[in-house]
Amino acid sequence: MNRLILAALALSATAAHADERKINIAIFAPNTAFASGSERFSYVNRLAQHVTSVAGIKAEGKAFARAGDLEAAIKAKQVDFAILDGVYLAERGAPYPVLAVATTGGETAPKWALFTSAGTDAKGLQGKRLAMARVGSRDDDFLSNALFDGEVQVKKFFASRVDAPDLAGALATVNLKKAEAVFAPESEGKGLKNVFEAGRIPNPAFCDLQTGTPSDVVAKIRSAVLAYSAGSALEGWKASDSGAYRALSSRMSARVRRPIMAEPVVVKLEDLDVLLPPQLEPAQPDLRALFLVPTP
Repeated sequence: MNRLILAALALSATAAHADERKINIAIFAPNTAFASGSERFSYVNRLAQHVTSVAGIKAEGKAFARAGDLEAAIKAKQVDFAILDGVYLAERGAPYPVLAVATTGGETAPKWALFTSAGTDAKGLQGKRLAMARVGSRDDDFLSNALFDGEVQVKKFFASRVDAPDLAGALATVNLKKAEAVFAPESEGKGLKNVFEAGRIPNPAFCDLQTGTPSDVVAKIRSAVLAYSAGSALEGWKASDSGAYRALSSRMSARVRRPIMAEPVVVKLEDLDVLLPPQLEPAQPDLRALFLVPTP
């Protein structure tokens, strides 16, 4: 009987310890239209509180401004889940399982465009400065291949690239005349001229960063995130996978222009058609239909 009581106490202690498990939820989303870093940190904290309340799993939020700091924290197992920038995921080849994708304006992949404060068209921006939110080492591939569809090489077309910590900073750089152009979601280009449509870019994703997290814990957290709607820069969440981010990653590859080899159509000519020219006989065309009959 004593052994049974001790075993029951041990199981209770284990269950209580499991209930006290704490997870860390990070955010790295420089291309999301948060007004400031503090607003971004506030958002992830509110999401963590929601997960604690709904899933019954204690959660804490963390915000990262640089990809290197985030990756160091992941390697040290200091974060378990994260809201990751769509461009960052694509640049890294979407290495983490995607549980949900954020929505803005009811969309999971809004249209992006090139905006300017100093020109009337995209061609007039040659030799100007381009501002962008700094994400990672493949930013030029994202700009040249994914946004410009391989038609423009950013390093050659623009005089320089002005990096900002986030999208709000990049837009402010153009508004303050420290750069002349910026890529951004169409909804964020207020006061600037849209001179080039660049296609759709997926919003940030909610990802599971650490292998080995119990599947029931992952399911509870995913359900809590999908039920979260804050009315912030990220309005809500929809179930998704990594497909959109892998597609964007493929768009970042360099374009190879090759001529299309068309198979010629064989036209058979008879010998007489080649050797004997056709007989042409002059004739007067009938022009009567072109004249009007005068009315009396």
